Amino acid sequence: MKSAIERRMEIVNVVNLEGKARVEDLAEKFNVSSVTIRSDLSFLEKNGYVVRSHGAAIPNSGVIAELTIHEKRRHNAGVKSLLGQAAAKLIHHGDTVILDSGTTTREIAASLKSMENVVVMTNGLDVAMELASAPGVEVLMSGGVLRKEALSFSGSLAEAGLKNFRFDKVFLGVDGFDLRAGITTHSEQEASLNRLMCEISEQVIAVADSTKFGKRSCHMIREFGNIDILVTDADIPEDYLAGLREMKVEVIIVEKEH
Repeated sequence: MKSAIERRMEIVNVVNLEGKARVEDLAEKFNVSSVTIRSDLSFLEKNGYVVRSHGAAIPNSGVIAELTIHEKRRHNAGVKSLLGQAAAKLIHHGDTVILDSGTTTREIAASLKSMENVVVMTNGLDVAMELASAPGVEVLMSGGVLRKEALSFSGSLAEAGLKNFRFDKVFLGVDGFDLRAGITTHSEQEASLNRLMCEISEQVIAVADSTKFGKRSCHMIREFGNIDILVTDADIPEDYLAGLREMKVEVIIVEKEH
């Protein structure tokens, strides 16, 4: 039988795919009682993943579907490039850093070609490939199981490989950044690996374009405000900017090119 976490994650997927899911149908699908499903839906609604409606659940429009790596590259590509350049300026000679997998962190890697004496650990296959042409950067790979749609490694092997390391900075690319749900991603295993990355790094830096605000995925990496620096663009909502600054988070705003 699936764990509660696995079942709830699949319930969100079913609701998003079908547009609506009845309690009785979900109970039959997962071979649990209607009481259990109602408890699941209550949890999911409380955390903003679904909306309950007359004995059923419908999607919460704030929850985002996962895109493939190729779709992500096309989305907001110009802004991601600018964010990558700005974030790369936070990396200095002699730093040891983690670059999370993702299209925005790949742009950070693209801006490190002239850096010297820098060590980069990554779980992103395309991030590592980007750094292959950076002679002054030592590249470490996390290992683990490859998620082909995201070109990222995760899982117990990846976590075991990281536990004995310590880094100066971790740069997180995110799928969603929400006031209530925090910093989230679609993959449970990647969220677990990201949490470990934060634990073994002195400084946590999130890099996210403004389209990520108000969006949420299923698995939390970090609570809202529990980061040191955010690199984003000028379209960050005012309530997010005020909330982060109140929590003493440094916000670096990159102006879009016109």
